Amino acid sequence: MVLKLVLNEDVERRFREKAMRKFGFSKGSLKKASEFVINKWLIDEKEEKLPKVKDPIKLIDGILSHLKGKYTSVELQHEALKLWAK
Repeated sequence: MVLKLVLNEDVERRFREKAMRKFGFSKGSLKKASEFVINKWLIDEKEEKLPKVKDPIKLIDGILSHLKGKYTSVELQHEALKLWAK
């Protein structure tokens, strides 16, 4: 896979220097450094866990309870989709 990034000059220079020091001055060091940094970020972000919902239907039903009788079932589905996307 190819991923292209546009970085400001200072960030690029510092990244290249750090990558070369850690992974050597050979071909592939920027790739290794990029993968290392992205994996580290993904692991760090994984720690922020969202609370698990046992029954999402009950959750949505409770959130939309004030709208019952005011909308058709299709309109309620659209409202549920908007809320779920948030």
